[in-house]
Amino acid sequence: MLAVITHSLITPAEERSDMEPGILTLVSRIVHAVHAANQRRQEQRIGEFVETRGGRITDDLERQIGQYFC
Repeated sequence: MLAVITHSLITPAEERSDMEPGILTLVSRIVHAVHAANQRRQEQRIGEFVETRGGRITDDLERQIGQYFC
């Protein structure tokens, strides 16, 4: 029993075998899905930005993208 308590206190949560495995997986999947959706939205906005400015990426356009989106 003492070994389990000590193991729980020392080992980080993601390495513990006593935690319910589905919880961390679910949270990480949600975070990943939100991040991926944001990434797709940002890429779509950049694509529209490029299209409204002629559709050709130049050094100046890259600079504008960096200023506008970053």
